[in-house]
Amino acid sequence: MAFKNEVVSDADIDRYKLPFQKGEGRWWTRDAERDYYLWGGLSGNPAYDTEQRGWFYLYINKEIHTFLIQPGMFSQSLKDNPYIVRWKHLLRIIPDPTSADNQEFLVSVLKEALSIYGLQGEQRKWPISIQVYFDF
Repeated sequence: MAFKNEVVSDADIDRYKLPFQKGEGRWWTRDAERDYYLWGGLSGNPAYDTEQRGWFYLYINKEIHTFLIQPGMFSQSLKDNPYIVRWKHLLRIIPDPTSADNQEFLVSVLKEALSIYGLQGEQRKWPISIQVYFDF
């Protein structure tokens, strides 16, 4: 099994102590077989000159890793097919990986999850196709 976007169940909210209200239909990107999950998204509002950043939480091996990512250029219209999502630079991993091998593993799982997360981590009918690229 691999990552897929799905609605978080109330049981999983309790199991993982997630900061979601039960029944509100929050989405996550989950690999149930490996017991990994990703949630988060862009923060900041470019309309107010606030720089946007991607904040993502990746649960691996019973530990949560926080990633701060600088977005690159995304497609300008949901009508673009494919819709392009580009992540420019990995700014930070919290906690710091214990080794280069550990960092490489965490980043590879992050990229795998973000490739499925796509635009907003939901199963959508539009845009039809999303391609995710990484400059890191």
